[in-house]
Amino acid sequence: MGVLYLLSAGSSAHKAGPRIVVEKNSEVLGRLPVRSIDGLVVGRNAQLSTQTIFELMELHIPIFYIDSRGKIIGHFICEKQSATRLLRQLEIFRDMNRQLELSREIISEKISNQRTLLKRYEKNVDAEKIELTNKKLKQTAEKLSAIKTPEELRGMEGIASKIYFATFTELLDQTRWKWKERSQHPAKDPVNALLNYGYAFLEREVRIAVALAGMDARIGFFHSNDGRKDSLIFDMMEFFRQPVIDRFVLNLLNKRMLQPENFSSTAEECRLTDEGRIIFCNRYEEYMAKVYREYGGKNSRDVINERVKKFSEYLNR
Repeated sequence: MGVLYLLSAGSSAHKAGPRIVVEKNSEVLGRLPVRSIDGLVVGRNAQLSTQTIFELMELHIPIFYIDSRGKIIGHFICEKQSATRLLRQLEIFRDMNRQLELSREIISEKISNQRTLLKRYEKNVDAEKIELTNKKLKQTAEKLSAIKTPEELRGMEGIASKIYFATFTELLDQTRWKWKERSQHPAKDPVNALLNYGYAFLEREVRIAVALAGMDARIGFFHSNDGRKDSLIFDMMEFFRQPVIDRFVLNLLNKRMLQPENFSSTAEECRLTDEGRIIFCNRYEEYMAKVYREYGGKNSRDVINERVKKFSEYLNR
């Protein structure tokens, strides 16, 4: 089936035999076999019975609690870490040369993904602008091999992102969606709000992939390991921002699956409305299950899991 979302106020789920009963305001919406669920995402105003939590945990089905921005507040994931793999991650983390090598690989692939996504739109937008941006991105990528410190590399990644997002407006239907610049937290417009929400969903996908690969989420190589966030998760997310989330967001907006009224704005922030979040979740699950020729007949979740597993195997060489 895929992932079950309980986000609306008044929604709830409880166990009844081998099935999960989903309700909203005491009205039954559906009865799903427990084993048909790949994951469960729960919002602040939804209710989940203790029996359901136990059943899902026993079956190693992940549960995530998120806020209205899609940010993960907490989660239950079956992790497959081993002491040997943890020590290997620590060994590489303490080796500055290996750490820098892995970080370069992450950013090099991210820039390549940025260029690939932009090139996808060449026939529909100002091809000269796309070509110029891709040239700048290529020049930035060519400088990566000469970088000697993580701080320099983070600065170069920031430059590449600025170049990439400066052309983002060319990819949008500008009569409906206005774009000035990337604004992360808080989002200042619908496009940024959607990117933030999408990246929060990507974090969930990557957390599952990292757990399946047996790596420790806390020990990353590119992002700062300062204890405030699980650095490896954010490292791995860099592989998928453009080919998975940016691509999806552009499809949602340009194909008019979301409308301006699906967003709510204040002087401080722009967010998806409740209805907008429902549309996003439904379309997202369809998108993540879709197979693509360029992925060798695999879907986006397969690609995420395989790429993270490959990275894990590289650590153990």
